[in-house]
Amino acid sequence: MRSLEGKVALVTGAGGMRGIGRAVALKLASLGADIVLSDVKRTAEDLPPKEVKKQWRSIDSVGEEVEALGRRCLKVWCDLTVSAQIQAMVNEAVAHFGHLDILVNNARAIIGRDRVPVTEMPEDVWQHFLAVNTTAVMLGIKHAGKVMIKQGTGGRIINIASDASKRGRPKTAAYVTSKFAVLGLTQCSALDLAPYGITVNSVCPGAIDSDRMNYLEQAQAQAKGIPLEQYREDVVRETARRIPVGRVGQGEDVANVVAFLASDEASFITGQAYNVNGGALFH
Repeated sequence: MRSLEGKVALVTGAGGMRGIGRAVALKLASLGADIVLSDVKRTAEDLPPKEVKKQWRSIDSVGEEVEALGRRCLKVWCDLTVSAQIQAMVNEAVAHFGHLDILVNNARAIIGRDRVPVTEMPEDVWQHFLAVNTTAVMLGIKHAGKVMIKQGTGGRIINIASDASKRGRPKTAAYVTSKFAVLGLTQCSALDLAPYGITVNSVCPGAIDSDRMNYLEQAQAQAKGIPLEQYREDVVRETARRIPVGRVGQGEDVANVVAFLASDEASFITGQAYNVNGGALFH
């Protein structure tokens, strides 16, 4: 098994009970890395019902799991729409652990309010998706990249993109555009940072059963008069039928690829975008 002993990894969007960020953090911790967990504080209205029922405490709960694995953990609340908070997050990570070796840009905007034709797209929704899904990724790379260059020991940056970064769909202009941009940013950053031994790659998940909040699903469940959990289970079941391997993905499926890209074994891989979608898309 590859080892990340002595490494420090920063994972954004890491507070979801079934999210990719939590799976990534626990995978990296299981391989020996100390972890910086980051997420934004949300109200109960912006949380999946299961998290509310189980009194899940976002990165506080994930932090306890990381420490149970014997790894050190720092928790940093960060609003990714505020540039100064992103720089402060990186600075706090370095001040606490003394170095930063791995950055996983995982956080994304809550989808749903963007699910309209482009002719009806509210500008504030458009700007929010670009701010969280694209600009925050750039700023994370900028500030973490500076740290890694100064350290002189290389580094690993992994951006969680999406299969939406490789194909468009109706009523998804804001999300798709923000994710397409991540791939361009990944390639350019990979070239800029290659001379310093820092690799930059993207992972592009397809359908993942992460139970993340979705305003559109919430509205559709209400319209049908059924609980959101029941509606989501129906969606997962129907989606699985369209995936060649016969199931939707789990956070761990993405985390396994991230762990490889974070390791020394991936030192000759940079600027790439890896699909994790059960064969639903080849591109």
